[in-house]
Formats: sequence, structure tokens, C-alpha cells
Amino acid sequence: MNNNLSKFSLKHRVAYEIRKSIFDGKLEQGEKITESQVSQDLGVSRTSVREAMLLLELEGLLISSPYKDTRVATINQEEVLELLLPMRVHIETFALKKGFPTWGEKTKEEFEHILENMKKAVHFEDLSTFMELDIQFHELIVTSSEMDNVIRIWESIVHRIRLHFLYQNRKSGTLQKWLSDHEELIHILVHGTSVDEAVDALGKHIMDTNIPDVYLLE
Repeated sequence: MNNNLSKFSLKHRVAYEIRKSIFDGKLEQGEKITESQVSQDLGVSRTSVREAMLLLELEGLLISSPYKDTRVATINQEEVLELLLPMRVHIETFALKKGFPTWGEKTKEEFEHILENMKKAVHFEDLSTFMELDIQFHELIVTSSEMDNVIRIWESIVHRIRLHFLYQNRKSGTLQKWLSDHEELIHILVHGTSVDEAVDALGKHIMDTNIPDVYLLE
């Protein structure tokens, strides 16, 4: 049992390191990644690396070609416009409809806490922290619905959302505008009383904060 737990933990630790390298920009989209190099860099077995890479393929962060190689996944305008953004609107607005009427002060305080941390990230021009807070904000909308099926769907695409944010937002560099957009939406979520107003504001936010810069994706 202990051996199985150790093996399980090691696979996830290796996956964490690779994932972090991707989101830190150390591994670029389309870049080749090999079991042998990762094994050498992290001082772990190739078996553990192989298992970790399979996990990251399921998350949509790596792409493996049979008898060829494994590379960091890419994301393009078509996927974002035709698939990712519409999926986000459907998932998040559905979750908001279910969760909004039941929110207590604790949930509203969590939104405000995220906003305060966003302000700090903007002050220090910390793009990576702001993007992670952006994910946390939208994830809170989903998880506060307390609907397991909706949360699982969100979890299946959240790393593709992170890739989208990473590759598009680091080229646009409009942190202050993103902060203003989130301030406006969070004010409605925290102080508003109308579900319809909140849903309309969220859908508009998702589209309006992404579409103007989607051309930056290759």
C-alpha cells in the first residue's frame, strides 16, 4: 500500500513540475519534451515521467504522436472562439444561475478577497499571479454552485483555459483594463440582487475581455 501511495504521489509531483514549467513559460507551446530529459532533470525514473506525461495529455497540456514525440500543446483562435469561450459561457452562467441565489457572506467575501489580490498583482505588474487569480475567480463561480457534474466539466477544460490566458494575455499586457473589468463584474456579483443581471454581466465579461485580443494567438 505504501509503495502504491509513493508511486502515485511521485507521478503527480512530476506532473506538477512539468505543468509549472509550462505555465511559467519555461516550456513553450509546440516545444518537444522527452522522458529521458525530464527524468534526468528531476532525478526520477522514466516510468514516473511517462505516467506523469500521460496525465498531462488527459489535461490537454501535452500532445503525443504515435511513434514520434511529445510536445507542449498549442491553442489557436479557432478553438478559443468556436469552442472554449462558448463552453465557458454555458458552464459558468449555468453555475451562476444555480449558485447566485444561495450565496452567503462567506462567498461574497471570497470574491472581494480575490479582487484585492488582483489589485496587488496589478500594482506589482505580476501577470502570472493575476492570471491565476482570474482562474480562481471563475472557478469560484463554478464551485459555489455546489453541482458536482458542472464542477467536473469545468475541471476538464480549466488547463486549456490556463493555456489560453498564458499565450494570449502575456502578449496583450492590459492588466489595468482587466482589473477594471473584474471590479465591475464583482461589484454586480457581490452587491446585486438580480440573477439575470449577474448572468448577463458574466457572459458579456467572458466574451468582451477575450475577443478583442484573440488575434494575438497564432
